[in-house]
Amino acid sequence: MKKFFIIGCPRSGTTMVQQALNRHSQIVIPPETKFFFSFLGHSFDSQKRHLERLNSDLGIQLHLPLPGVRTDVEARAFYECMAAKYVDKLQKPGVMQFGEKTPEHTGHLAHIRRLFPDAKIIVLYRDGRDVALSLAKTPWAPKGIYANFIIWLYYQGIILNVQSQADPNLLFVRYEDVVEKPQETFHDILAFLNLRYESPVAEGCGNRDGIPTREYSWKATAFEKITPERVGAFRRELTTDQTAVLERLGRRTLTAFGYPLMTDGSRSLSPRLLLRVSYDLSRFLVRLPWSSVRRELSARMHVPRPSLRWPLVFSPSETVITVRTAHE
Repeated sequence: MKKFFIIGCPRSGTTMVQQALNRHSQIVIPPETKFFFSFLGHSFDSQKRHLERLNSDLGIQLHLPLPGVRTDVEARAFYECMAAKYVDKLQKPGVMQFGEKTPEHTGHLAHIRRLFPDAKIIVLYRDGRDVALSLAKTPWAPKGIYANFIIWLYYQGIILNVQSQADPNLLFVRYEDVVEKPQETFHDILAFLNLRYESPVAEGCGNRDGIPTREYSWKATAFEKITPERVGAFRRELTTDQTAVLERLGRRTLTAFGYPLMTDGSRSLSPRLLLRVSYDLSRFLVRLPWSSVRRELSARMHVPRPSLRWPLVFSPSETVITVRTAHE
């Protein structure tokens, strides 16, 4: 069974695309496994705890070998077993491809490539101003839009680096294209996956496959028919001053992805604002599984980055943590 992965910053349409592709007769995509982020490379006890969540979310029964899943060979076999059990459980005939959607896997592409070198990767991206607004409404992200915009900048730094690699197994998809011209965009996505187009993919509604009950509160729109309603939501819901701050923080990254600015991007940032952003971001970061973060950063230190300097740096010109790229 072929494997493919859907990645991108959270709130960039990854769940919507997962739901849409799950309507294809030959595709199965389970709930987020976080396999490369929260399972692989962790201690036996951590793997055991995460496996309980996996078994519950996927409705299957996997067993963890002693002393855990360690090598690439073991990881590949374990992942294959997970995929097979989930497909068998669904009893969906004709399945040819197993997809996986976890936004946190965006920083773990090197490990995905080691295990599945021929896997197709769909990379979603969205206007960071809308992403920051959407993230702030979830129960697990920082409450401030500015800290959430920094998270978007971090993910976009990774995506800019990936874009420079010219990998034929990578497809970059704009959220705005998915919702504004779904039929055309899903034609392209399915052609990339070497599958025929089926109209329910773009025209149907979600059936809750692939989304655990606890996530319904912030993923409910993924069950609905695809519409462009949320494109440019920041224009309606943010003040001009809030937009100006976001564009000062990420003016180069926004324009690098083709999103025009509403201001000149020169809004001054007060020390009080920067301290608040740092506080909101630090409260979010301390909750992350740091073994995963360390592995991600370590892996990226050894990968050539022709279009990306270090992903998180203090920029003297902007006096905040930001993503700096060659576009600057």
